[in-house]
Amino acid sequence: MNTYRTADLSLPFARAVHPWSGRAQESTESWARRCGLLRSPEAVAAFRALGYGRLMSTLCPYAPFDGLSLVTDWNSLFFVTDDQQNVACATGRADRYEELVASMRRIVGGDVRPTAHDRHPLVVALRDLLRRSLPGRPGHWVARFRRHLERWLDGHLRENAHRTGGTVPGPDEYVLLRRDASTVLPTLDLVELVEGAEVPERLYLSPQYQTLVLGTADVMCWVNDIHSWHMERGDPMNLVTVLDRHLGLGTQRAVDAVAARVAGRVADLLAATRSLPAAMDELGVPAADQGAVMRCVRDQQSWAASMETWDRTDTIRFADAGSPGAGRVAPYVEDLLPDT
Repeated sequence: MNTYRTADLSLPFARAVHPWSGRAQESTESWARRCGLLRSPEAVAAFRALGYGRLMSTLCPYAPFDGLSLVTDWNSLFFVTDDQQNVACATGRADRYEELVASMRRIVGGDVRPTAHDRHPLVVALRDLLRRSLPGRPGHWVARFRRHLERWLDGHLRENAHRTGGTVPGPDEYVLLRRDASTVLPTLDLVELVEGAEVPERLYLSPQYQTLVLGTADVMCWVNDIHSWHMERGDPMNLVTVLDRHLGLGTQRAVDAVAARVAGRVADLLAATRSLPAAMDELGVPAADQGAVMRCVRDQQSWAASMETWDRTDTIRFADAGSPGAGRVAPYVEDLLPDT
């Protein structure tokens, strides 16, 4: 097996942690058990070691606990769903996962009719989270949040097509696909909710804010690709694999190229952060709302910097001992796919 070295990936952003980080971990564990996402003592112990509550406490370090709890529960669902996607591909049951996703997409789209999977834990959890998240929010926010959730689930289906078909997307296609499937975009929507921020569509679609949102997604995805590559060799859904396959770089040069892309995107984020206040003035965003928007930006950057550390040292998700290799199921994952 080829060896490779990883450049320093620490990110130059201020980090903070919510003082109730431990409570957030306990709360999301209890919620996951109630929804049926954790079915055995072994799954509970693994979930605790994975530490999603610890990670999300760096995204909402100053939010009211109810807001932190909501964001953490959403991300617990995102991670467990990602695990079931991997189970499906590794065990030749992609069709069952895609049927489950079809039910989830109906719910995300606002269809209140029963689905074929209403008792499945992923569906139970999704309905609960939407009930807790959507009421009272502006229509443009709800529409955007639903759209980002739909892109997440659609991204999983597109990823599955590459995995089951044995194809590797080109670099440009990969970047777009990875953003969609990563859940960074809906999570950043949730940050607006817990920060009490009103981000009008004219601001959200501005070049500065789009750079911040999409750049945060890119940085987090590409850093993760480097940290997880030792367990994803051969998986087409990794930028190291993509650059190696399409540019013929070999492992070390591909890793270095991803690290260079991260550095370039970080520079974009820093520049967009500096220019955002002037852009908000030009767009007529009230001064009273600008502070909340800048808190969202601060939270994004705390999360990105902290996730790099979490990937590297603070979770079993990417630990060498838990690395199954591409096409196999990690030992901490519980199989929740429908029987039929």
